[in-house]
Amino acid sequence: MAPRLMKISPRSVLEKFSSEEEISESLMADISTSHLADALKNLTGESNVVPGVKPIKEGLRMWGEVITAHTSSDDWGTVLKAIDQAEAGKILFLKSDDDQRAIWGELTSKAAQNKKIKGTIVFGAVRDVSAVRSMNYPVFSRAIVPNAGTPRNEGEVNIPIKLEDLTVHPGDFALADDGGVVVVSPEKLHETLKESLKIKDAEEEILRRLNQGQSLSDILGI
Repeated sequence: MAPRLMKISPRSVLEKFSSEEEISESLMADISTSHLADALKNLTGESNVVPGVKPIKEGLRMWGEVITAHTSSDDWGTVLKAIDQAEAGKILFLKSDDDQRAIWGELTSKAAQNKKIKGTIVFGAVRDVSAVRSMNYPVFSRAIVPNAGTPRNEGEVNIPIKLEDLTVHPGDFALADDGGVVVVSPEKLHETLKESLKIKDAEEEILRRLNQGQSLSDILGI
């Protein structure tokens, strides 16, 4: 008689492995940005939400290690340097000084997609959104404009970038979905994912009780 196989769950993978890369990939389907933000707030007091950034196309999500770049909105050449330096499976996290011109669009999306980069987060503006949506390449941005600057290539790649109260470092992990973008440091990743699963389990129990007809106020004791 063949041995009975044990079902592998994201929780069992989380307990078994210590590698952040293995953990993150195994939990992608189980954790949302809402879970991650709540978990970080419970653990650190900060939710690490990237302010104002939303998906160009809904229904696409990505999770992985970021490579960062900082440029002016008149310099989209710096993002080419970031694409060239990024390895397959990474996420590009780009900051522009303002939203007056786009630093990302159709051509850069195709170049990144060809390198098997997972997606791009732009704290700034993008353009060519119809073409980008048709590629199913995940792009998250703060603004959409039709105009671009010039390929000056005067910015910096793989440096810490300051976004209001949040600083994103090269090698941080980002989760992006329809809710927005949340960033977590590698040092906090394992603990945050475990807390995220606890939050997800608690929410599922609340939903179960709601489906039984109980009021949310009674369930939460408010």
